[in-house]
Amino acid sequence: MTGRDHIIAALEAALAVVETSVIVRSAGAIAEVHGLLTVRPRAEWVTLGEEGGTHVHLKIQEGCRLRYTHPNEGNAALELLGVEGDVLCRVSFRGTNPARAETYNRERAANIRVRFGRLTECAGT
Repeated sequence: MTGRDHIIAALEAALAVVETSVIVRSAGAIAEVHGLLTVRPRAEWVTLGEEGGTHVHLKIQEGCRLRYTHPNEGNAALELLGVEGDVLCRVSFRGTNPARAETYNRERAANIRVRFGRLTECAGT
């Protein structure tokens, strides 16, 4: 499974994990949304969340790809990269930041790494 279908399946799997945040950035704003559980693909856009409620629209084009990251001072995340390599959105797995001992969950971080690190390898990233 590659391309758009792979990305949609990975986003569905990521949002099914408890305690995630979807983060979308632009030059002048950052939006962080908690509790988005549904993924609804349409012809051009994919909607994360519910219409009429909190949601994010993503345009997944040919050439977009996934990248798993786990920085030393941040939460593990599954990132959707645009055609130019820019981060379109990030699904952040809360509780996986090793720099925050009070909330860090080593087992959760390891499970996330196993599950989503492999997903991005399948996508060729």
